[in-house]
Amino acid sequence: MRTRRLGGIVLGIAMMSVAVDSVAAIDCSLSTTGVAFSTYDPSAVAPNDSTGNVTVTCTYLSGGTEQVAYVASLSTGGSGSYVSRRLQSGANLLNYNLYSDATRTTVWGNGLGGTAVISGSFTVGPGVGNGLRQDSRTVYGRIPARQDVLDGTYTDTIVVTLQF
Repeated sequence: MRTRRLGGIVLGIAMMSVAVDSVAAIDCSLSTTGVAFSTYDPSAVAPNDSTGNVTVTCTYLSGGTEQVAYVASLSTGGSGSYVSRRLQSGANLLNYNLYSDATRTTVWGNGLGGTAVISGSFTVGPGVGNGLRQDSRTVYGRIPARQDVLDGTYTDTIVVTLQF
């Protein structure tokens, strides 16, 4: 039986902000927990699944309260395609993808070409979580079964973009 070591996917962070209005002062950021797959077995008939997280945190810096809406998108990674992202170990590639749903049917991307983005909204301000609110979303990862690849540590870097 051959197995493949996987280093997992590192969810890198890139943030983009859009002012809510000229009076409101809202600061949003995100943090991630990478998708770390277990050792891949090319002879297994089941896919290799794992999860990670993207957490959006917003703080309202002025008096009163404000409704914050956000959109989080994921890049294609090193493959340049949402159709099949690829983990890489040197010149060796292993297909995988990231999904926005637990059934792993909707690819989490930029909202184009059949991919989805994650969006949400919540109220921030004094008395509402002391002006700080968080929303955490699961990233569902899957490596399809029966890929014949060489031993190695396979990784990819995904950029998460936050718009609010």
